[in-house]
Amino acid sequence: MKEFIRQQLIRLGEAISHPIYIIHDNAGMFNVDYPAYNLTSARTSLEAPDMNSIAERFIRTVRREALDNFLITDRNQIRRILSEYVIHYNSQRPHQGIEQQIPIPSEIKSSGAICKSPVLGGLHHHYYRAAA
Repeated sequence: MKEFIRQQLIRLGEAISHPIYIIHDNAGMFNVDYPAYNLTSARTSLEAPDMNSIAERFIRTVRREALDNFLITDRNQIRRILSEYVIHYNSQRPHQGIEQQIPIPSEIKSSGAICKSPVLGGLHHHYYRAAA
């Protein structure tokens, strides 16, 4: 497993020219010389078990609600899907952790026809009220 991680780090270091951080837990497979790959290591704290679970929850949500529903052919497609999904995730999708509120709420309209707009080609929909 450590060799797999090393190979992925080599590919990542070659693909990205600006400095990046790798956030990881304290598992043995992550004991790698990150500066050799032009990466900065940021370990999760031993005393904060929720740090890793929040990141894992977000990744699982992105996979389930977006990436698992497409046949991905290249990096540009992944970037397009993730860009559209992150906008949807932060400005249209309610979150359980904040009592079904939206992290970046828009103005709430109480009258007007209910409309919908497709997200990710119709995989999800955003419902809103049209201007009265």
